[in-house]
Amino acid sequence: MKNILMIFISVLVVSITNAQDINDALRYSFDEIEGTARFKAMGGAFGALGGDLSAININPAGAAVFNSSQASLSLGVFNKDNTVGYFNGLSTASNSNVDLNQTGAAFVFRNYSSNSPWKKFVLSIAYDRFNDFDHDWVANGTNPNNSIGDYFLQYAQGQRLDEISAFPGETISEAYSEIGSFYGFGNQQAFLGYESFIIDPVDDTDENTVYTSNISGTNFNQRYVYASRGYNGKLAFNFA
Repeated sequence: MKNILMIFISVLVVSITNAQDINDALRYSFDEIEGTARFKAMGGAFGALGGDLSAININPAGAAVFNSSQASLSLGVFNKDNTVGYFNGLSTASNSNVDLNQTGAAFVFRNYSSNSPWKKFVLSIAYDRFNDFDHDWVANGTNPNNSIGDYFLQYAQGQRLDEISAFPGETISEAYSEIGSFYGFGNQQAFLGYESFIIDPVDDTDENTVYTSNISGTNFNQRYVYASRGYNGKLAFNFA
């Protein structure tokens, strides 16, 4: 009975686990050269030289170069400027913030015993912030061809109605989550268009796969707002 319960819990946990997608993998694969002022001035070359707190994250053995204990803290200024054009619209955005860029300490312990092969050892801890994801920008303009209805239609066409709609007694959030788990992102978008009455099925049956848009006309004023928050940092503990 205990084994069956553990299997059930494992399946339940896996069913609600989210993983990174290709966009996350690309986002986190790029790092800025951040760290102490000396580390940045050398373009990160102190990873090979050692003797710098920011180098510990790259080359742990570099901590052995320290001859005396030291600590450091650095602040960084992160600035991003964007110019976004969308049809006849042009907008600019700037993001600037001051945050902790690097901090750490190295503690050197010398061994004065002439009989020991150990002359010293170093305990160190270092934190470096490699990237900042605080980002805001807006795109707006007049689209002469496509409306938001066309956006939802491209995901809905060819999908069964019962695969993009909620079951009786199911909430919107529950249906959105279940549709995403079973059918993916495209069906979720079609579900949003259907539930917001932007698109309608030609036949109100589960087997229907053809849809129409309730939005007509041309020259649609459209606005897209993007906002992201977060950072990528690394904390290292070292003994050398």
